[in-house]
Amino acid sequence: MQDFWLPLIVGLILGWLIEWVIDWWFWRRTNAALRAENNHLRQQLSALQSPPVQETTAVPPPAPQKTTRVKVKKSQSLKGT
Repeated sequence: MQDFWLPLIVGLILGWLIEWVIDWWFWRRTNAALRAENNHLRQQLSALQSPPVQETTAVPPPAPQKTTRVKVKKSQSLKGT
């Protein structure tokens, strides 16, 4: 009966170790790619969430224009047109 249990347990442990090594080797590369993409997306998000930069140079208001009044005589009114 011991001839059955010892190889079974050794086989299970070896299979688990081999699976762990393969998973570690595969996921290590995948995690590096995902980590780089995550950092890039975080930078984009922080750039979008930051308040817009306002210009410090103020534009002066337009200078008031001088208006001239023209006096119109009653005879020059536009009644006839």
